[in-house]
Amino acid sequence: MTKIIYAVGIHSDGGLNILEKFLNNCDENVTFYLDSRIKIKKKKNYNFINSNSLNRFLHLFKLKNKTNAKDHIFFLNGLPPIIKFNSEISVAFQNANIFRSFYKIRFINWLFSKDSLRNLIFTIGKKNVDNWYVFSPISSKILNNELGKYPNIKIINILSDFSKTENNNIFEYKYDFIYPASGLKHKNHKLLFDTLIDLSKENIYPKILITLEQKYLDDIKFYQLREKYKLKIDNYFEKNQKEFLKIYKKCRCLLYLSKNETIGLPILEANKYGLFTIAPDLDYSSQFVNPDFKFNINSKSELKNTIKNFLFSKPMKKNIEKNSFNFQNSLGFEIFLKKIL
Repeated sequence: MTKIIYAVGIHSDGGLNILEKFLNNCDENVTFYLDSRIKIKKKKNYNFINSNSLNRFLHLFKLKNKTNAKDHIFFLNGLPPIIKFNSEISVAFQNANIFRSFYKIRFINWLFSKDSLRNLIFTIGKKNVDNWYVFSPISSKILNNELGKYPNIKIINILSDFSKTENNNIFEYKYDFIYPASGLKHKNHKLLFDTLIDLSKENIYPKILITLEQKYLDDIKFYQLREKYKLKIDNYFEKNQKEFLKIYKKCRCLLYLSKNETIGLPILEANKYGLFTIAPDLDYSSQFVNPDFKFNINSKSELKNTIKNFLFSKPMKKNIEKNSFNFQNSLGFEIFLKKIL
C-alpha cells in the first residue's frame, strides 16, 4: 500500500503552516507531491511538481496510472481530483473562499478569480472523494452545506500545540498591536489604514506591526500613507515560521481584521504567547478561544473605539491560564497519521 499526500498548490500563508505539520510528523513511507515554489530541503519521498494548471492536470493522469485500489491519496490542497482514481481518495477541505456565499464578493469579481476556477474543480471532483476531512468546526459546517449534509466529515485536530500556553514575561513592548496576515482582499487591510488615519486626526498613533510581502505594500500604498499621516506602523515579513513566531513577544495585542476565516490561526498564536486579542464578532473568532475584545466588522467607528479603549484603559497583563482551548469531537492528529493515513 502506498500512502500519498498531494499538496501541489500549497506554498504560503496558513496552508503552508498546515503542510509543515504533516512534513514534520510523517515518516518516509509517506510520499509527498509538493508545489515547486516551496523552498525546503529535498528528501527521497518528496516530489516537486510545477503548479501551472495544465501541468497539474497531466500529472493527475500520471498519478492515476501509478496507483491502485490498495493505495490511499490524501489531497491536502483542499481540492478533489477531477478524474476518478481506483485508489482511496481523501480530501482535507481548507479554502472556503471558493464558495462565493462565504467570500461575500461581487459575482463579476468572483467569476474571474482563481476561487471561481477552484469552485468549478470542487463541483466536478466532489463525486470522486471517499473521505472528507477538515481542520475546524466552521469548515465542517461550510462543507456540510455544500455537500448536502454529508454524513461523515471528520475534524482533524492539528492545533493541539496551541493549547499549551507560554507566559510572556516582557512588560515593555515595541508594538501595541500586530496584524499578521497576507495581503489578500478579505484580510481587510483597508479597514486598518482607514481606522489609523481617523485616529491620527485625533492625535492618536498606536504602534502597529503588519506582515506583508513587498507586492502588497505597493498595492495599499503603504509608504505613502505612513508618511502622509505620520503613522507608527512597521512591516515585518518572514517566511520561516519559527523565526516569525518570535515577533509576538514584542507585541501587546493581536488586532485581527479578516472578514472570513476557517481557522484564524493568529488568534491561536496570540493566545499561546499571552497577547490580548481584538477580533471581529464573527463565528471563526471564538471557535477555539474567546477574544478579549470584539467589534462589528462592518463598523469602522466601533473598531476605532475598541482600539482607543484598549490603549487608554491599559488592561493588566493577561492571565492566559484562565483561557480554555475548545476542540471537541475531533480526531487526534497522531491517530490520523497512524491509523487512517
